[in-house]
Parts: sequence; C-alpha cells; structure tokens
Amino acid sequence: MPPPPKPGVIPLGPLSLGDILGGAFSALGRHWKQLFGMALVAYGLAALAMCGAAAIAVAAVHDHLVLVFNTTGRVAPARSDVQPVVVAGAVVVVVAMVMWLVAMAWVYSAVPAVLQDAVLGRSTTFAAVWRKAWSRFPAVLGVVAVQWAAMLAMGLLFVVAPTAMFLSASRHHAPSPVPMLLFALAALVLMPVGTWLWVRYGFAPAIAVLEKQRPVQALHRSAHLVKDAWWRSFGILILVTMMSGVIGYFIQLPFTYGGLFAAMPLTLGDHSTGGLVSAVAIIVVLYLVGMVISQFVSTTLPQLAAGLLYIDQRVRREDLAPALADAAGVPRAPAGPTGAW
Repeated sequence: MPPPPKPGVIPLGPLSLGDILGGAFSALGRHWKQLFGMALVAYGLAALAMCGAAAIAVAAVHDHLVLVFNTTGRVAPARSDVQPVVVAGAVVVVVAMVMWLVAMAWVYSAVPAVLQDAVLGRSTTFAAVWRKAWSRFPAVLGVVAVQWAAMLAMGLLFVVAPTAMFLSASRHHAPSPVPMLLFALAALVLMPVGTWLWVRYGFAPAIAVLEKQRPVQALHRSAHLVKDAWWRSFGILILVTMMSGVIGYFIQLPFTYGGLFAAMPLTLGDHSTGGLVSAVAIIVVLYLVGMVISQFVSTTLPQLAAGLLYIDQRVRREDLAPALADAAGVPRAPAGPTGAW
C-alpha cells in the first residue's frame, strides 16, 4: 500500500507521534512570521492596556499609597487609606486577567488559521491570517472564556480552604485540621478533574476556527472527538506542553542573564541615579523581549499539536484524508486491479 500523500507538514493519513511533533515544529518554522506577528500584536496591546490600567490606578490612589506605604513606627495605616489601594489593585488584576484572556484567544484564533494552510501545503500572508483569525475570534474568545471560567471556579476552592485555615488560626491560635483536610481533598480531586477537562476540550479552539462552530458546539465537538482517545491525546499534549515550556525557559535564560551582565558595567562604574535607571531599563527591556519570545513558543506549539491531533482524529473517525487531498490538489491514486483472488 503506497504511503499517504504529504503536500504540507503532515502526511494525509493517520498520524503518529513523530508526525505530530514534526508537523508542529515544521508549521512553526514555515509560518513563524505570521504567528509571531499575531502574538506580538496580541501581547503588545495587552501589555499596553495593563500598564495603562496600572498607571491610572496609581494616579487615582496616589495620596493613599503614600500614607499606606510610608507609615513610620508601629502606627498602622487607616482603613480609609487601605481600602482604596486594595480596590485599585483588584481592578488592575481584573484588567490584567481580561487582557491576558483576550490576547490568548487571539493567538488561539491565529494558530488554526495558519495550520490549515500548512497542512495543505499552501503559502499564506499575515493579512490572510489576520482576516481568518478576526472572523473567528469571537467564537474562540467564547471557548477560552468558558475554559477559564471553569478553571476559576475550581481555583476558588483552593482559595476558600487557606482562607478558612487563616481565620481558624487567628481565632483559636492554632489551625484547625478540618480546613487542612478540605484543602488536601480539593487538591486531590480538582487536579485530575482539571486535567481531564483540559484534554477533553483541548480541540475546541481549532474546531471553532476550522469548522466555524459556535463556542458551545465547539466544546461538544471536542468532547466527541476526544472520546476513546483521551489517554493518547493527554500523552501527546502533555509532552508538547513540557517541551515548549523547556524551550521557552532556555530562550528566556540568555535574555535574563544578558540583561544583568549588560547592566553590570553601568552599576559598577556609575553610582548616580541616571546610571541605575539605565541599568534597570536594560534589564527590563531584555527580560521583556525574552518573555515575549518564550511565551510565543510556549503558547503556539501546544496549540499546533492540538490542531494536528484534531485532524488526526477526524482522519481516523470520519475519513477526512480524501477531502484534505482534494483541497490540496493531490491527485488520487488509481484504483487497484479487481477480480478474484
């Protein structure tokens, strides 16, 4: 039997682990400009929005900040000064979470748009990826918002138990064993449940883009495709996630230490305020550059692998390979001779 055709980054047939890993890295290598441009726009705008929110919050409660953090002796700050600072900090955290959610949904919209052309062996442009991602961004944002809402709901249980432990310790001078047991039980139960949900609905962003499904339909479709293939999907996704995390760490490392070494002559030779400000600026800029690149890798690689796993499941269950071959313009192999054996 002849091997399946391979017009793009993967053969148009059932995929092995090597096919998925090779396809993910090949797609990233071929279309890194489009993907990095989309990630740069997403995370850059998110960073600007977060910095703007932080600046507005600091300006709004500046007088209270001075009184809270410049207290001397044992005099505790007044509640009327602490409360506005806490509220402003909470608003900044909420804005940061929302902007991070939007940026991640934007990148998740771009990855399947790029992957579609990479599988079919087509070239693409930044403008084409932008149009595809923009048209499906609301659906992907809905999918990611539902996933984050589930994670936050489970995370609240991790907050409730430590809070109960703190209150118990403050009232009885020793922590009660009941909240500690509840915290351990929540960890034992919620971590497997969170992992199961992460794999079960891991194909939803790709489905929302490639099949143009709505958020709830995309989640149901992902659960259907992952059914009976959960362990295989889990193994490949966790492997790619760990690999991308390691790659991102080693990308971040030289930028972090490079900034420290580059700023060292300024701090040693010039002890003025200008020298210290220049040193801090160099460290921060290089760190942010490394963080953007490492975050780009650690975000796109797992999503590329999830998209290829989605295609693999459709090939195995729905015989998608002939449709992919037709879309790629690959001529079908002639039928073999018929007759009695």
